[in-house]
Amino acid sequence: MSRYHRHQQIKKHRLLVIRKAAKSRLVDRATFVVAILEPLITLPQVYDIFRDKTAAGLSLSTWIGYDFLTLVWLWYGWVHKDKMILIYQGLFFIVQTGVITGGVLYGAKW
Repeated sequence: MSRYHRHQQIKKHRLLVIRKAAKSRLVDRATFVVAILEPLITLPQVYDIFRDKTAAGLSLSTWIGYDFLTLVWLWYGWVHKDKMILIYQGLFFIVQTGVITGGVLYGAKW
């Protein structure tokens, strides 16, 4: 293989590595935004429960199930030291616990 061809292969490889890194950064940023937004989207549910002082139509068993599964994800994030999972699931745990608290206080169905 000539030096020219070897040089071209190296350039092509570097370009592929740079493209993959750029895609990875985009996915990381998008995931971080979603990790913050998704729990925020659930906040109106908590607000409505405490504002109206009613949990009509709310299934406590569903929300408790979500909270339990969130604890498994938090454990996974802790073991693997994955900050993204810890932020996302930590925020969701707080919001879900707010829904459960309102449900218990204001008579949600099991």
